[in-house]
Amino acid sequence: MKIADQMFRETCSYYKENGEMPTEEAAREITERIYKKLESQAVWVPFDEVYQAYLLKMPRYEIRIRENGIPEEKPAKEKKPDLPKKKRGSNNKICPECGRKMKQQFIGLQHCKCGMSWKKDIGYFERTGDMVFALERRKTGKKTKQCPVIRYR
Repeated sequence: MKIADQMFRETCSYYKENGEMPTEEAAREITERIYKKLESQAVWVPFDEVYQAYLLKMPRYEIRIRENGIPEEKPAKEKKPDLPKKKRGSNNKICPECGRKMKQQFIGLQHCKCGMSWKKDIGYFERTGDMVFALERRKTGKKTKQCPVIRYR
């Protein structure tokens, strides 16, 4: 498939330059260029097979170019500015009481040393001595999820 794609691109570039489909001499030159690319990619195929395949595909390429025109090359993608990578394990929760970063106990549950906590569905709350934090298994269809829960003694 890649070889056929290279053949079509080479045919299109020849058609752009000369305004006509390649003759037998030009077809041999195009095949030699394609064959050099194949050799550089460490693909071994006999030259005659590549040449015969190109000659068989040329009429189809001609029809394709006449019906659809020469395909335009896509412009190069613009690079996005490099953003600093977020470190693994870093979170974005800061305690509203003392301003420290909160530590994650479970996914969706974070604690601060001063006694504040944050849970995904509740938001910020103050911990008390009778609270116990645990993971509860919940089945959703065939999957089992672990969700953080707060239990009271």
